[in-house]
Amino acid sequence: MKKIVLFSMLLISTMMSAQDKPKDMKVLRDSIFTVMKLSNVKRQKMHDLIAESGKAQKAIKDDPALFYDHRQEKLEALKKDVTAKEKLILTPEQFQIWRDFGKALSTKPKQ
Repeated sequence: MKKIVLFSMLLISTMMSAQDKPKDMKVLRDSIFTVMKLSNVKRQKMHDLIAESGKAQKAIKDDPALFYDHRQEKLEALKKDVTAKEKLILTPEQFQIWRDFGKALSTKPKQ
């Protein structure tokens, strides 16, 4: 477990120091998938899940019939569903690395 945390911190610090040249999101995801040692099958499942999630988020956000509160509820339900699907695809260690990667991206300053 200590190795995973140490490796995650190293990965995050590397990502944070490489801010001068933004990378394409797919390239970043593929690099973290390599770190996670995902098989081609799991890698494809994650790519499909990410694409499906993005389309669902866009549909919710673009739905003019939804008020803010209802939209937020639907987005939260979608997030929980995606997290459950990620846990089915990934091992607990891989899932933790994936979560750390997401947190690092969300705290990274916008360029």
